[in-house]
Amino acid sequence: KLITTHAPFGYHYHNGTFTIDTVKAPTVKAVFNYYIQGNGYKKIAQYLEADDKFINRKPYQVRNIILNPNYCGRVINQYGEYDNMFPSIVSTSIYEQAQVIRSQKHTKRTPSSNQLKQKIKCPYCDSKLTNMTIRKKNHTLRYYVCPQNLNASRFVCEFKGINAQELETSVLTTCQDFFQNQQLYSKINQTIQQRLKRQRDVETKTTLNHEQLIEKLANGKIDAETFREQMQSLRQQSKPITSISAYQIQRAFQNIIQQRFTLNMLYPYIDEINISKNKSLAGIYFKNEPLNIVKQTMKLSIV
Repeated sequence: KLITTHAPFGYHYHNGTFTIDTVKAPTVKAVFNYYIQGNGYKKIAQYLEADDKFINRKPYQVRNIILNPNYCGRVINQYGEYDNMFPSIVSTSIYEQAQVIRSQKHTKRTPSSNQLKQKIKCPYCDSKLTNMTIRKKNHTLRYYVCPQNLNASRFVCEFKGINAQELETSVLTTCQDFFQNQQLYSKINQTIQQRLKRQRDVETKTTLNHEQLIEKLANGKIDAETFREQMQSLRQQSKPITSISAYQIQRAFQNIIQQRFTLNMLYPYIDEINISKNKSLAGIYFKNEPLNIVKQTMKLSIV
């Protein structure tokens, strides 16, 4: 017996079973027929919208119809799989053929190469842009598109998409420019020199302590064993000092920025990327950092 009273689109629930809704059932049949002919969810939604005989379905609703075994009279639940539980809208062979087609599409699908998924805000509706890859015979086109348009049969948001490779290059270049500006070199150099100065101060104190220990040993104030132990302790506290110039810091930093900086490395730290309505890069924000990297880079280039 059925263990639900919720009838899917195309059925009514009545007296413990599902009965066919004669108004909606033709739409379900059309969805399966269009899909078996090779059409995708969005294209099927457009066909339904264009034909007055059918009821409009959004792409995700088309997908749900294709996936639902109820349409061939089959019920799959925690107790098992049961056929002929109620009248079918499509045959078992048509339903299973649709599942084979869908499985083949998933097998052929490869992960997107887009590197900034869920980081870019739509300039019109503020949704997080999603990936779209168009594979041609000899090349692949990558885009970031508004998810509002993917979930509807027509464009409902004015923003259609932006070339992924161009945007990714712009984001990486902007981050490289920001992190290798002269002001940042100066700050790093200042920090390193301060650390070196503190180390020199420690070394100076250690030298004085060496002299004091020698004088105490000479005057008989400490014995040889105590002298040896305290000298060893001072040596452990003292570390060799390496001098480093601002030029060396700059060169080392440039090498890291140019050779090691990648979007994969930056991705966990990027909070949000903004683009303008004319598809130019408008903002890069890092997590827990209120500064807009794009504007900061522009200011530094002016200075």
